[in-house]
Amino acid sequence: MDFTKLSDFMEHLVNWRIPGCSCIVYKDREKVFEHSAGYRDIESGAKMKGDELFFMYSATKPVVCAAALTLWEAGKFDLEDEVCKYLPEWSEMKVRRWNNDGTFDVVPATKKAKVRHLFSMSAGLDYNTQTPAIKAAIERTAPECPTREIARAMADTVLCFEPGEHWNYSLCHDVLGALVEVIAGMPLADYVKKVILDPTGMTDTEFGLREERKSRMATEYSFNDATDQIERHPTQDNWAIFGTKYHSGGAGLVSSVHDMALFTEMLAAGGVNRKGERVLGKRTIDLMKSNQLCEEAMKDFNWSHLEGYSYGLGVRTMVDPALGASPSPVGEFGWTGAAGAYMLVDTENKLAVFYAHHMLNNQEYYTAPRLRNIVYSCID
Repeated sequence: MDFTKLSDFMEHLVNWRIPGCSCIVYKDREKVFEHSAGYRDIESGAKMKGDELFFMYSATKPVVCAAALTLWEAGKFDLEDEVCKYLPEWSEMKVRRWNNDGTFDVVPATKKAKVRHLFSMSAGLDYNTQTPAIKAAIERTAPECPTREIARAMADTVLCFEPGEHWNYSLCHDVLGALVEVIAGMPLADYVKKVILDPTGMTDTEFGLREERKSRMATEYSFNDATDQIERHPTQDNWAIFGTKYHSGGAGLVSSVHDMALFTEMLAAGGVNRKGERVLGKRTIDLMKSNQLCEEAMKDFNWSHLEGYSYGLGVRTMVDPALGASPSPVGEFGWTGAAGAYMLVDTENKLAVFYAHHMLNNQEYYTAPRLRNIVYSCID
């Protein structure tokens, strides 16, 4: 294996418009590549060292979904269970019914959202964190903003569609996090730590950003399309609702490439950690990466850089490599984060990749498919 093309590509990204980046690759349970390029802070000239912390944003989602699936493995819930069995506020939902003239009426939903719909982003939610109900819940419960309270407010909305009929990237995994809290009987952060972080050796990963960890953060930037320039950005998670007791199942983790590579490698190894201990069942991972969308919902999963993929239980999953012009096999899966985190898991080839940079408007349409293609060319 020769990873020269991958390190060269990372250097190219820095010369292009990415401030700095790091990547780790595991193959057959061995770390075969680790490289950092560019700057953790452009203004001071501090270079990437490989131990930086990043906001994971949506790369949080596979970790939380894996944690939730350990409860499924223990028989604590079934994917066909109605969400209202655990979160009663989902009992009587309303939905938009579209008219031929482009207007819509608000009517009672005829279908109940199931737990599988939270995993697969098909429960009918959107990603609006500024609804009156959510704002009121934050104001009422600040500064704690408990996960369960905020998730209750998320149900005070009109669904975009009947559950299961479409796919929409949304707050589903934040609600799933609250469901985990109810079933596990403990805060989401504690449960994720217990069943995923600690067994996998992820000592650098936690929800939120404590003051004492800020010095390790790679500076967060944003790319301005209008000026074609990189701009410094405040150090804050822009997709998690901050509160001392709010744990965003969709965007709340802060971690390092090293830690997230351990998680990715555990999945690629069929759920077994570096000590040989089982964290998640192999068949559970097979289910996680299986296509969960109906034919109609697959039409909604139409982001251009995800051609050939559909959506599983919290992850993209490759269903048509030819359509995606991809060298990866059916079942390659993973997800990304808003600031540039990228996860690839291939259980067939025991291949695990975790890459991160720290720039909003992250350019993943360019970086993600190229990273995938280059990695596969390097392992031949």
